[in-house]
Amino acid sequence: MKKAQIFCTFALMAFALLSCEEEINLHLKTSATRLVVGGMITSDTTQHIITLTQSAHYFDSTQVKYISGALVEVMVADSTVVFTESDEHPGWYLSPEDFYGVPGNEYRLRITNVGLPGISTDEEFTASSIMPAIAPIDSASIGYSHEWDLWKIVISAQDPADQRNYYMFSLQRNGRQITKSLKEKTILDDRLFDGKYASEVWIFGLDTEEYDFQPNDTLTMECYNITKEFYYYVYAVHVEMQGSNPLFSGSPANVPGNISNNALGYFTACGVSRVDFINPYRIEDFK
Repeated sequence: MKKAQIFCTFALMAFALLSCEEEINLHLKTSATRLVVGGMITSDTTQHIITLTQSAHYFDSTQVKYISGALVEVMVADSTVVFTESDEHPGWYLSPEDFYGVPGNEYRLRITNVGLPGISTDEEFTASSIMPAIAPIDSASIGYSHEWDLWKIVISAQDPADQRNYYMFSLQRNGRQITKSLKEKTILDDRLFDGKYASEVWIFGLDTEEYDFQPNDTLTMECYNITKEFYYYVYAVHVEMQGSNPLFSGSPANVPGNISNNALGYFTACGVSRVDFINPYRIEDFK
């Protein structure tokens, strides 16, 4: 059956290629430049970063263009925190170093003075997010999957009862982030263990050739308690970045975010917990 399916797939591809004898000129419409926002408020006491960039056409191969000179503010309760543009990284807007988020608080983003063609300097771009409660990780450990030839990293933790929880996981090695982009992070919800103790849940399966972990490496699992809306945003990013069958799927599209006035990107608030663990293995121990 599998061979028949493979044959049918190649037959369809061959038919498509043989049928395309006529020259086709593509006339792709361009769209107006749009603001792209990336921002996350966490429970960490640190400088939080909100980035402003401008959108590009699908076939544009130039570097990301950052937007300078904007006014970026985050309101919480009756106070307003101004994010100051970085001198070192124009287009990065930084909070004060002692700023941190508190679970249960609503954080409201406001951006003005955006210098893009077609956008008035007094036009506002807004978004808001309520920070979820923090569910700390009890433990994490590393092992090996013989079936898939992967480093297998698992966690154990108590899931809070009587509420739907959404999680995003990231991983550090010796203090350096190794899952940097959203597509490299793992997301899950608690539908399979709602209110229960989740023991040794598989979070990351990492290629043994790409990730050459050594004995005594300190690994850090980061657990972000995220909103439902941000969970589905990251899920959509994963779908777009993984690609799909070009014969039977639609064309790539912008991932819908939560920024007003037709801007792109996302602003969210999330609680963070971390746990360190030591890798005792060489990959040769398993092979």
